[in-house]
Amino acid sequence: MKITRVSGIVYRQHLKPGAPQPKFSGEGRTAFETLLVKVETDAGIVGWGETFPHRVWKAVKSLLETLIAPACIGADASDIPALMKTLIYRVHGVGRAGPVMYALSGLDTALWDILGKAKNQPIYRLLGGAHIDKIPVYASLLKYNDTDVVTRTTEQALGRYRELKAHETGREEITAAAKLLRHIGSSLMVDVNAPWTLPEALAATAPLRELGLKWIEEPVWPLEDFDAAHRISASGVPVAIGENVLTPADFARLIESRAVDYIQPSVAKIGGISIARDIYAAANQANVKVAPHSAYFGPGLIATAHLSAAMSRAPMIERLYCDLSESPFGDWYEPAGGYLAIPQGPGLGVEPDLGLLEKLRVN
Repeated sequence: MKITRVSGIVYRQHLKPGAPQPKFSGEGRTAFETLLVKVETDAGIVGWGETFPHRVWKAVKSLLETLIAPACIGADASDIPALMKTLIYRVHGVGRAGPVMYALSGLDTALWDILGKAKNQPIYRLLGGAHIDKIPVYASLLKYNDTDVVTRTTEQALGRYRELKAHETGREEITAAAKLLRHIGSSLMVDVNAPWTLPEALAATAPLRELGLKWIEEPVWPLEDFDAAHRISASGVPVAIGENVLTPADFARLIESRAVDYIQPSVAKIGGISIARDIYAAANQANVKVAPHSAYFGPGLIATAHLSAAMSRAPMIERLYCDLSESPFGDWYEPAGGYLAIPQGPGLGVEPDLGLLEKLRVN
């Protein structure tokens, strides 16, 4: 089964009118772009993947189509290890991380989608997982910098979720959300996006100990200072990092160090399902907890669900909490009772609506 074409498709979803305008990746948001990787084969099987798109989708799409796609034509789509090994070496002079790896991540996921379709198996079964219908999902709120909005949004989210993460740095906002979670016997997760030096982080997190947070995410800059992250964890606030850990070697060092309480590989950034699978396996062997980053709306989120279903000892995945316009991948990712259904069809198990995809497409 040979690859005949690799292309990138961008589509844009808008926040529904009336919702509070949040920040994401440090910017005010009214819409989100998704960058898909489409892989076509001479057998007529088409695979879909997703790359990390936020703020850099134009660069990722260019690298995919000009550097990576030509090297895929004629390759065996079913031999994923061989093709990915060749491609990673081919592009290593451009970078071992960042946009080029985001592009490869989407390609790898699309190849797993093809493999599952060829074998008539969902990806989680290809990864060795037992049958499972659903896994827990948590609401990942965007950033509001407003205690009243955080309180109101948390209350709304708890109608559909049992677990929740806030993207806030203010003590007042964090405390308000944490108290609401406590009422239902749950613990708040907080993502601060690496704003502090170690002394600043120790000072900022000390008053949060009494809140019993599940974790604080990326508390220290620079992110590769695992010793500093460990200092925060040792002070009494569990720590999670990983969405911006750059390479498999960095993850190996992080796991071996046991510096943090949770590691967070991101399937659309680190190298796709293949590399994420290896990170899960290494973490499981070392008894390090995995809580994947999955701030995506298409195959990136679907692939994370399959990975967690197959490989996580305590599966729970992230779903961005925002009301968006219609999705080419339907409403499968809407939770029910705090759980997300695992697609049971072959490959990813969810196919895009091509007409809607064309309608939302960004040229």
